[in-house]
Amino acid sequence: MTSTLTREALQVERAERYRQRPELRVRTKDDALEFLNDVGLCLLFSANDIELPSLWGALCGEDRPVPNHHDNRELGLAWRWKDELPVAGKVLYGKFLRRKPVFISLDLAPYFYALSPNYGDPAEDYMQDYLDGRLSVEAKQVFEVLLEEGALPTSRIRLEAGLGGKTNASRFDRALAELQMDFRIAKVAISDANRWGYCYVYDLLPRHFAEAVEAAQAITGRQAREVILLRYLRTVVASTTREVRKLFGWQPGDVDRLVERLADEGRLRKGVQIEGLEGEFLVSVG
Repeated sequence: MTSTLTREALQVERAERYRQRPELRVRTKDDALEFLNDVGLCLLFSANDIELPSLWGALCGEDRPVPNHHDNRELGLAWRWKDELPVAGKVLYGKFLRRKPVFISLDLAPYFYALSPNYGDPAEDYMQDYLDGRLSVEAKQVFEVLLEEGALPTSRIRLEAGLGGKTNASRFDRALAELQMDFRIAKVAISDANRWGYCYVYDLLPRHFAEAVEAAQAITGRQAREVILLRYLRTVVASTTREVRKLFGWQPGDVDRLVERLADEGRLRKGVQIEGLEGEFLVSVG
């Protein structure tokens, strides 16, 4: 049975869940962590092509354009907390989805790790993936530097991996994004070891988030996709199967089977119409 949701109702629900209302806004770092843990997945700033809440929007209490100047209080807090919270091991922050930087709560991290190519010893997995053509040579070089040397600032990683110089900048950036999307590495600190006095420090993800890695061992792919999808829908209120596949990079068959099962179990609604929007939407239940 097809049901209908008004666009206004969708916006009202998202404003509440995204804390984009003045009375719900994030004001302290503890508020920020509570918000990130509640939504599970969050951007730093909103993006036109990804439907997710943003820390910036929650700080402002509304979806406000990001100012060009750096003396804005909320902007300063957003930049500071996106460094401090991951460095303290409170959340993951990196290019884990579609090469875009996102926050992932620690309770959700094991489910993403369970879907990653990491199925055994990270020191061995990467080589098999490289031999099978699933890991680029640049990503392999970066991973091996961190495997042997431990946590390093990006400036050192580039040199040690043989990817220094302007001509290699894009290759290095792609390698970092590739390794983050595979949940092989994570940002673990901030360093002043470059000419701008600011850069990230990376290390192998299992070295700093061992509990998430251990918890992932008991999670099946089916369980992981179920938990992630339901959490995502609870946060964004409504989405399409196409958006789900695009955001998480899941195979169409896996998404379709998951949606059918959860709909049969009464845990989500499918085929929902939203006034003024094309297509059929998935909506969380409860």
